[in-house]
Amino acid sequence: MGFDVMDLVSKAIVKYTKHYGKKVQKNGKAPEIPKEKPVVIAGEGYRCGFAREKIMPDLTKGKTYYIAGHGSGHVMDGVLSDVFIHAVWLDCGGDEGILWLSADCVGFTNVEVQIMRDKILASDKIKGCRSVSISCTHSHSGIDTIGYWGKPFLSIPSDGKDPEYMQLIFETAVKVSEEAYANRRAGKLYTGRIKVEGGLFTKRHLPEKHEILSRLRFVPADGGNETWIMNFGGHPNSLGGGNRKLSGEYPYFMREQIKEQTGADVLFGIGPIGGMDAAELDEDPVECVKKQGAMLADAVQKIDNDRELEPKIKVLCQPFYYPVGNYVLTFLATRGVMSFTPYPSDQSDIGIAMKSEMTLMTFGDQKILLLPGENFVNTVFGGYEPAEKSTTGKGPEINPEPLADIAGDHDMIAFGVTNDMTGYVVPPNDFVLNPTQPYLNGYKDRFGDNHYHETNGMGLGSQKAIADAFRAMVEQFNA
Repeated sequence: MGFDVMDLVSKAIVKYTKHYGKKVQKNGKAPEIPKEKPVVIAGEGYRCGFAREKIMPDLTKGKTYYIAGHGSGHVMDGVLSDVFIHAVWLDCGGDEGILWLSADCVGFTNVEVQIMRDKILASDKIKGCRSVSISCTHSHSGIDTIGYWGKPFLSIPSDGKDPEYMQLIFETAVKVSEEAYANRRAGKLYTGRIKVEGGLFTKRHLPEKHEILSRLRFVPADGGNETWIMNFGGHPNSLGGGNRKLSGEYPYFMREQIKEQTGADVLFGIGPIGGMDAAELDEDPVECVKKQGAMLADAVQKIDNDRELEPKIKVLCQPFYYPVGNYVLTFLATRGVMSFTPYPSDQSDIGIAMKSEMTLMTFGDQKILLLPGENFVNTVFGGYEPAEKSTTGKGPEINPEPLADIAGDHDMIAFGVTNDMTGYVVPPNDFVLNPTQPYLNGYKDRFGDNHYHETNGMGLGSQKAIADAFRAMVEQFNA
């Protein structure tokens, strides 16, 4: 039998994190999270404002920036495209409205989201804001904003965040929010969608890809530029692990083409992207992301089923506890690599939970769900494998009810990596761990397929925690 030092590393991490969990549990029970009530904003017609600003690092200082999304320790050595924060303000013509931001980065923890939210709500240039949500395009060629992609030692990464760059993002988030509020104009809001055949591919057992490109389309009454909020469930990761250039990947090229061809301003957010990639359209990575952007820019302009939405916004943002079962991510958090506040939990093998959040919104009758992390598409829209085809050999009955079924609406638009980056959410009958190096290294299932995604999620209990919290949210939303 061969000796593997990583087995010893894994055992040490498991022992350390379980000891850490026992210390956290000595604090007693986690504070009860109150049920929030939905906010309702209605009026005679929609108003929308849009703004965007670059979040480019200062390249004259000779600082080291790490590219996020593939292996750790990848030092940025140039720029392929600019990266931005986009902001949309929406109201119904009255004194109250909501803000929705999207940043060209891999994600933010809820800790950083709360920092930005507090700064935005403290602005004296914005009045009546009832909700602030921050999505990410999840570009795998953005700068590390989580901390997971710094220089590694024995496969354990160090904190790759740059404090000055994070501060730039925080300040720019406030700026674009103020500008979007100032730019609000009256108009009408529409919803539409189109299927992009062959737009996605997966290496996992996911027979239903949900190749749907969704668009919320604001048409201003003054005839000016439209504002589109777009959603598609494919990873922006095609530049690959060898890339060292900063880029917004396909969302950047998609937005630029749409702007050039239609004049529309675009806020983009990804859908349920767990195990799902945008189609590989060219062997050259740069040409591939450009073609992916063109594919989606062309497709969105073919939407012919737009329908007008009633000027009524309803928003429910609900925090909830998320059990943490990932020993490695817990270890990294305790070492200060990622922002993290632990809470005692009896739902976790480690004994801790984190606080996350979900937001359920309707514009008219169009449901929109803002989710933390990278949810597998079948956890949201269904399509579980039967026992004979599942990686564990277990049937779909062990999986929680898909979120669209709980909502009673398969036309719901789901945005991932929003208000928290909690990693992958894998259904239990597809969840496989390395038996000697759990969460440290991947493992091949009975079909010979590699299970990498489990190592970058919070654990086996993630989907149940989200489904249970969402079911309670739907009841509260409809009460």
